[in-house]
Formats: sequence, structure tokens, C-alpha cells
Amino acid sequence: MKDLNPEAILKDHFGLIGEISQLPGERDLNFKVVTDQVYVLKLYEAGNRDWLELQDFALRMLEIAGIPTPIQSKQGHFLVDLPNGCTARLLQWVDGEPWAKSETDSNLLQTLGAKIALVDKKLATIAINEKNAQVLNRQFIWNLLQAGSLIAETNLIKDLVLQAAVTKVLQNFKDNVIPKLRALPTQVIHNDGNDYNILVDGDRLGLIDFGDIVIAPKIVGLAVCAAYMVLEKDEPIKEILPLIRGYHMVAPLTPVELEILFDLIQVRLAMSVVNAAIQSKSAPANEYLLISQGVVPDALIKLAKTDRNHSHFRFRDACGYEGNPNSRAIRQYLETVAKPSDVVCKPFASAKKYFFNWSIDNPALPRTEAELNALMAQVDAQVSIGYYCEERNVYQGEAFNIKSPSARTFHLGVDLGMPAGSAVYAPLDGEVYAFNDNNTYLDYGPVIMLKHLTDTGIPFWTLYGHLSRTSLLPLTVGMKVKAGDQIATMGVEAENVGWPPHTHFQLLTDLCGMGLDVHGVAPRDEVSLWRSISPNPNLILRIKEGADAHGKVSPEVIRNQRDTVLSQNLSLNFRTPLQIVKGEGAYLFDQSGRKYLDLVNNVAHVGHGHSRVVAAGASQMAALNTNTRYLHQNIVEYGRALTNTLPDPLTVIFFVNSGSEANDLAIRLAHAYTKRKGMIALKHGYHGHTQSVVEISPYKFLGKGGAGTPAHVGVAELPDPFRGQYRGEGAGIKYAADFANVISNLKEPLAAFFCEGIVSTGGQIRLAEGFLKSAFEQVRASGGICISDEVQIGLGRVGEKFWGFELHGVVPDIVTMGKPLGNGHPLAAVVTTPEIAAAFHNGMEYFNTFGGNPVSAAIGQAVLDVVQDENLQANAIEIGRYLSNSVRELSKSHSIIGDVRGSGLFIGVELMRDENTPATAEMADLIEYAKNAGVFLSCDGPDNNILKIKPPMIINRKDVDFFLNVFDAGVKAITK
Repeated sequence: MKDLNPEAILKDHFGLIGEISQLPGERDLNFKVVTDQVYVLKLYEAGNRDWLELQDFALRMLEIAGIPTPIQSKQGHFLVDLPNGCTARLLQWVDGEPWAKSETDSNLLQTLGAKIALVDKKLATIAINEKNAQVLNRQFIWNLLQAGSLIAETNLIKDLVLQAAVTKVLQNFKDNVIPKLRALPTQVIHNDGNDYNILVDGDRLGLIDFGDIVIAPKIVGLAVCAAYMVLEKDEPIKEILPLIRGYHMVAPLTPVELEILFDLIQVRLAMSVVNAAIQSKSAPANEYLLISQGVVPDALIKLAKTDRNHSHFRFRDACGYEGNPNSRAIRQYLETVAKPSDVVCKPFASAKKYFFNWSIDNPALPRTEAELNALMAQVDAQVSIGYYCEERNVYQGEAFNIKSPSARTFHLGVDLGMPAGSAVYAPLDGEVYAFNDNNTYLDYGPVIMLKHLTDTGIPFWTLYGHLSRTSLLPLTVGMKVKAGDQIATMGVEAENVGWPPHTHFQLLTDLCGMGLDVHGVAPRDEVSLWRSISPNPNLILRIKEGADAHGKVSPEVIRNQRDTVLSQNLSLNFRTPLQIVKGEGAYLFDQSGRKYLDLVNNVAHVGHGHSRVVAAGASQMAALNTNTRYLHQNIVEYGRALTNTLPDPLTVIFFVNSGSEANDLAIRLAHAYTKRKGMIALKHGYHGHTQSVVEISPYKFLGKGGAGTPAHVGVAELPDPFRGQYRGEGAGIKYAADFANVISNLKEPLAAFFCEGIVSTGGQIRLAEGFLKSAFEQVRASGGICISDEVQIGLGRVGEKFWGFELHGVVPDIVTMGKPLGNGHPLAAVVTTPEIAAAFHNGMEYFNTFGGNPVSAAIGQAVLDVVQDENLQANAIEIGRYLSNSVRELSKSHSIIGDVRGSGLFIGVELMRDENTPATAEMADLIEYAKNAGVFLSCDGPDNNILKIKPPMIINRKDVDFFLNVFDAGVKAITK
């Protein structure tokens, strides 16, 4: 290929003239081409045609940002034939620096995992026909499935220690891993996510070089990338956990795949070492072939010293699986089969106990023997109990890594405090597994570990720390012990290397290769993992008051766990999500104590944590909570109070638990009464998450991931007087005329029309005047009924009226309500007429386990009382008017404010770049600005450009002034 002229190829075949510079490569010639755009010209030797055609197909079908796009030649070809059987290809340049030379973090690593998964997920759609299979399964030095053959070449590795490590990895691969690997489904994978093929451009990633694609199980692609991510890392396994998590979030990994991942990472590193030795022998001058070999051997040796089980558990935990897959069976055995004896203080169940607080929240923790004894004496306790999973600041030794985010601070045992010399017993049959005097300051001191077996032969261990030295004298490894046998006595503080007399009792499902040095205190960022490796010892102790402190972990840990434990379609607010731990009035507080004015939460209708609501719930919960099959005053009194706020004939109420459930029931009522199925909803409307309600929510079924309009549903245009089809005077009547066409075009006879008086997800749209009254008349004339969804706007929020439908001078046949009723407690309701309720009473019982329970009714009554007693409807009028008028005043100096609308404390502020262009990006920036300034805002509408303001109803002028200052400054900032 040396005779090929890249300048001539570019000009003749692609019509390009530009600056050309050669790039490094393993097998091909690569050139960077700079014209008015940037490209990569790749030249290939003869004999690669089928291979290149498959690569080309893969690149063209991916259509993923950051993946090189093939460019057609002047003749319309993506692959250009050159003399001597060579081939040329031109690709769009991908911006970025190689990962190996970039500053990266765990967030970017998680993004990388997702990128690799997305690419391989799309590559999996390539059909594996006979021709493709022949190309992809060819003999290839970077095909991991063929790695076993490299054992014959390990003699080329000159370092004998490294040679032995590589041979061990490859032999284990042949003997133990290949059978599991070959049992997995196969697909096309990228197979070359190395740190020079991954390009970093800010928070965007590119992936280049598709020359190594093969057929393999998808886990191989992840293992290849992970092998490069462990290079030059002090904690290689911990380093790649975000990568694995990111991959799993896009292409879920199975337990079998995770079981062999550690082995596959080692295999890829071993392949790199062997192939470098082979290639170095055949092409010693090619530095590109040796680019990683300074660090690959070190990484391989480091992994060889890493416990496989511990790594496996960490991978599982990162993906949302329980760390140790045996832990569940061990817990089940201890809960249902085992009959443990007391560990201390027989009979332990009746012993008086004092629970001491060594958490980081206790500034006066009892650290000395005298302090603990004094506290125990106050309650005449025989034994003190120190909590499991309590975050403590008493661990100050070097071994606890106290200055790191991974500091070991979460206690994994239960402390059993008694005077020195007190007996310690074996709770279960077992044998002595290990014992030692760990005499480093704040270590265990004299410690014993017993090994036990479940009824199915699964091993587990119990550990006893801070014993007397004499306890170790009679012991031998393997010595049998019976449940109830005394195995030790508690040591004095001098023996316990800085601890007052007590026994640290710990349960372990695996030792993770650590033996007696196994963690007794978990890293603060791995608590969920260590809960699996070292479960709550109360499974054996059976302290009826419980012994789990459930210590608080960081927002970062919560976010990582949320990514896998919860569904990914549960969204989070803000670019950097906040951990909110408290609410009070109109404010929310994060874990650091910072407060934020909450202008988003209409759920906390009368304010976060309102004392009357809390007291009502607590009082009734302490007395009784049950279902509605018993007579109870609360449900009847509250039901009557709520229906009394509605016009006649809306007098019959059904209590449920959420707005979605309320709207679902309303649909059932409509079907029962009309014997029809047809439904009409307003465009951009949203009514909940159950299947039947999603089917009447255009916001969902016409949005991303939606299935389109169901056959039985008609969608009426949203009567938006600001940006809608009709504006100005008479707009409502024009929308109503179009509504008639929706009725006539329905494929099913009309059962019901669902609407809100102000459409929330549409962008706080107050329906054009006259529309709703006409629409209701048309629906009823067609034999349908009218349903008003008051979940967002009811209970006095709109100020002028108690219910949103009243703004339009109409009375619906069914009213649904939810969010505000319980002030955060799950409470919702459906109110209808006696006639419709009677039609639903057809012999089939309606029963709702929690709907209308005494606690919910007590809370609902308290909320309603507060709304009335604190005159919150009037507050909504006054404060809402002040807020709206103030924003309108600001609009005179901020042209981006297009409209201010709504009613009471349900307000929309629409941002527009110009008359036709929604300011979507600016709205996103404004929300972030406000959050950083201490105000929570949110947006809605089809273009996400409408600020929705729906704060707790107790908000006051001082709060509004704070918002106005932030809003004014924020709008200035986003429009610079």
C-alpha cells in the first residue's frame, strides 16, 4: 500500500483537496483530511473485501451520535476499489481526545458503558447469514472466543511471573469459562472499546474503529472495554463499576454474564500481553502495537491478586442484583430453619437492654467503659446493644481510609456490651475456622471466626471480636462446636486495642478473600453490597426491638442505586438531582440543610408537614387503620364534608388512593352508566398512569413511546387562546364547533368527555371562554357524560372558585380529585350523581382495600379543615394575583415572557424567543438557575417552555418576593 497516493485518491474519488496527515493504526493506513470539513481516509490491503462490506453496513446502520459516518464517493460507492485489490473508505471525522489522554470521571464512565451497550444493541440487529458468519468467525487474534489457542504462545513472554499469570488466566478460560460463555446468545459486537478508540469531547463520547467486530456474547464487548478502563487504577474493580452500571441500564446483564465478567476482563488483558509478544517478535518497530504494554501487565497482576467472589459481588450490586447470590438462601435458613442459641447473657431475650448511639449524629457518644456503664445503670440494663449499619465517626485508624469518599464508617456487626470476662457462646453448630489476636489500634483484638452450614450445605460464618486473649488458647482450626457452647469471654480495654469491653458479633455470607481481616465496617459508598456480604446479625440474635440503624448514605450512592433498583422511566428533577430530606411550610430542605422555596408541589396543598395534618394521621394510626367493611365515623363525616363543597347532584363518593386510580374508576362508572366505550380527551391532556387512563391521555399516547390514538378515543384540539389555532374573541366557540366534528368522527358511541378546567400538562392552559359549556352540552346531547379531572386544580387552588370546572359555569357528571386531598398522603376520590352510582351498583361489589381507610379519612378531613380555617382559598386569590401581576410587570422589561395565565395559585408563564418560537432551552436554564438560587421551578407544555407555578397554598408575599427577585435575575442571565 506504500505506492498508494492518498491525495490522488481523495481528489479522484471524493472530489476533495485538503491538508492530509497520517494517523497511527494497527493494520491499515489512516489519514486525517482537513477541508472545509474533517474526514478520515482509510486504505486497506487486498483480501478484506467481505470484511469491509460488513463493517460498512454496520457503520451505516448504526446512526448513533459519535460514530463515524461513511461518505459516498463521486461514483456513489462507500468502498472504493484501488489497484492491487486495495480498498479505500472515507469517514466523517469524530471530534474528541482519546480517553487515555482525557480527564474523566465516574459519570463519564457510566455514559461510556451506556454508549458501548447502545452500539452493541444496534449491532445485534445484523442478521448472521452464512456469509457474515464466515467473515465474523474467521481466525482473528482479537476474538476472545479463540483466546484459548494463545496458551501455546505464552512462552514468548519473557517475564516468568507474568508468563505464569497469563497461562493461569488462559487455562482457567479453557477449563471453566468457555463452557459458560458458549451457552450465551451471540451477536455482532464492536469488540474494541479501548482507551484510544473512545473519544472524549466534553460530556460527549465518540467510538471509532470497527475493524475488530466479531460474533460473540454481548458480555465480551463490555469485558473488552472494562479491560482498558482498569489500566493504571489503584482500585481497578471499583473503577469500572459505573461502566458496568451504565451498560446494564441500556442492555441488561444477566447473572450468568456477570458471573464470568471478571474472568473475561482478565482474558482480554492476557490476550493483549500474548499478542504484544507475538507482534513484537514479527514487527518490533511498530510502536502502535505496544501502546498499552507498559501498563497491561501491571493491571493483570493486580487482578490476579483480587478476590474473584468480591469482584463478582460488586458487579452484581452495581447492576441492582443482590451482591452475594447465596445470601438470600442463608437468610432464609436463619429465618425459618435455624434455632440459634444466645450469644451472650443467657437468657438473652429477657435481658434488660440499653441501646447506645455511636452514630455520627451524636456529638456526646458514650465512648468509654465508665460512660456506657453509667447509661446502662440508669435503666438497670444487663447488656448494651450497638446498632448494625450505623454510620459512626469512631473509626479513626489508618485502615478505615477516613479521608476518602470510600471511608469505612458503617458498622457491620452488632455490639454486645457487658463487663470484661462475660461469657460468649456459639449460637449454632459449626467449627473453628480461624482465630487471631489482631492487635492493631482499633482492630478486633482477639477474634474468633466460626464456620457454619445451612441445611443445603451453603457455608456462612460468624465472627466474634474484642475477646480476651485467654479465649484463644484452647482453640484449633477445625475444632467442632455445638450451639450453646461457650467459646470465649469478653476482653478488657487493653486487650481490645482501644475499645470498651464488648463483643463485636458479625454474620458473613462470604469472606471475600480477606479471612479474619474481613471488613467489620463497610465503605460508605458500598453499604448495599456489604449488607449482602455481612447481613444483619439480628437474624441470629433476634432482638425484638430490632438492631438495624439504617444509616444514611450519600446522594451519589442513592443515585447509583436508584439507576438500577428503580425503573429508568422514573424521572428526576434537575441536571444534578437533589436529595430532599425534609419539608416545612412552603420550603424543602436537602441533606445539607439548605432550604428551597417550593413552587412545584401542589401535592403539599396546605404546606409540607402541616402540624394538624400530621397529628390527625398519627392519632388515627395509633388507634385503628382498617378497610371500609366496618362502620367508622371518619369516612362518612369526611365524605359528606367533601361532597358539600360540590354543587348538586354530586353527592356520592368513592375513595381511592391516587388520581390515576380515581380516573380509572371514573371510566368504569361511565361505561356502566352509558353502556358505551367511546371517549374524548383534549390534546396534550394527561389523566394518569393506569392502562385505561393512559388511553385517554394524549400527552402519553401521542408522546415519546406512545402507541398512537386508541380506536375508541377522539382527541379534541386544546382550546389555547394564546398559541392555539383560534385566538381572541370568539375563540372558544370556534373550538367548540371543531369539537362537534370529533364527536361525529368517533368510531365508538360516546361514553364520556374527560377534561380539566385548566389543562396542566398542556401548559397551564385556561380553556378559551365558552368552550367547556358548549362541549358539555354537545356531549350530553350525544348520550355521553362529562368528567372533570380536578386532581391538579381542585380544593380552592384556583382561588376564584373551589373547583376548576366552576370557572366555566358548568356542572360535570363525575368529578375526580387526588393530589391535594391528603397533603402528600395517598388519598383520592371520585364523586358522582346518585343515578350514575346506582348504574355501577350492578351486583358486582366494589371494594378498595385502602380507599377510605380511617387514617386517610382523618388526614383528608384535617386538610379540608385547614383550607377553611386558614382561609387558603382567599390566600390563593390574593397571592396568586400578586404573583401574576408582578410577573406581567416584569414582562415589560423581558420580551422573552410571552404570556402569564392561570387562576389563583395555578399559574403558567410562557417563555417565547419570538411570536412563533418557544424558548425551550432557555426554560431549562432558568430552572437550573432558580434551583441554584434556592427556588424550585418546573415546566410543562408540549414544548417544555411554560413555567408551572403551583406552590403550597400557604405561600405568602415574602415568599413571592423572593421568587420574583430570583426570576428576574434568572431571566436576565438566560437572555444575555
